[in-house]
Amino acid sequence: MKTGGLAAAVTIIIAGIIAAHFLDIFTLDDWKQLFGKQTAVAEGEAQVHFIDVGQGDCTLVISGGDSLLIDTGEKENAEKICQYMKKNGVDSLDYMLLTHPHSDHMGGASEIIKSIEVENVILPRVSDDMTPTTRFYENFLDAVSEKGMKMTAAEVGAKYEIGNCSLELIAPVRDYDDLNNYSVSAVLSHGDNTFLFTGDVEKKAEKDILENGGFSDIDVYSAAHHGSSTSNSKAVLDVINPEYIVISCGADNSYGHPHDEILDRFEDYADEIYRTDLNGTVVFRSSEDGFEIETEE
Repeated sequence: MKTGGLAAAVTIIIAGIIAAHFLDIFTLDDWKQLFGKQTAVAEGEAQVHFIDVGQGDCTLVISGGDSLLIDTGEKENAEKICQYMKKNGVDSLDYMLLTHPHSDHMGGASEIIKSIEVENVILPRVSDDMTPTTRFYENFLDAVSEKGMKMTAAEVGAKYEIGNCSLELIAPVRDYDDLNNYSVSAVLSHGDNTFLFTGDVEKKAEKDILENGGFSDIDVYSAAHHGSSTSNSKAVLDVINPEYIVISCGADNSYGHPHDEILDRFEDYADEIYRTDLNGTVVFRSSEDGFEIETEE
């Protein structure tokens, strides 16, 4: 072997030793922190991200180059959500669906609207005497006005295409005296895989949706009202019969969500129950083969 070839070989061997030592002490978790997880959406796939926003709700749907954000959590979560979307290749939203005007569901909407382009905003049409006068809601209206955006009132039966997914609205069915019951409820379908979102609907609204024929068999159920006993009735669960349940709630929250009796009830139906207070952000990758599920914790 020539001197140059020998030197090159020695260099390669030394580099290999250094790399092996580096890899031995630089763990997989370190690589994830440095470069992040693989987040690309495969062709034909849909991703549903139940983002951990503490005591609130926020779900990101990505499919076929389109995106949908359902709720935003409180205002302090807005920057986290924007960064999370960017990490997952979302620099604009085709749809923002705000289930109802409570701050734990749409407190961050104004900041997100200011930060990125949002094509369509969908929210419930509430009666005049129920329209909020809260600061976060006024900030939201100001942000919409400043961007020259139009809002779409949720109508039962309306359908929206998000890439390879279809979103159908099933509530609110009528007027109520409680903003929770005004929650926009929707079924997201990706092939044979289905997800149900109901915001904070309580038993009265659940009964109306049942009577209107809105509920059907579901694979993944985003638990109503953070797993509260005021919602998630047995009558609903008997119809939807979910395989997976995701509960969005904050650790040691003052409401005691999810309530123990509801957790016991959920165990009678679901094969797997995920909680953002315990599992962090939960991601469902939906394909024709079913689901791949990732948790943060």
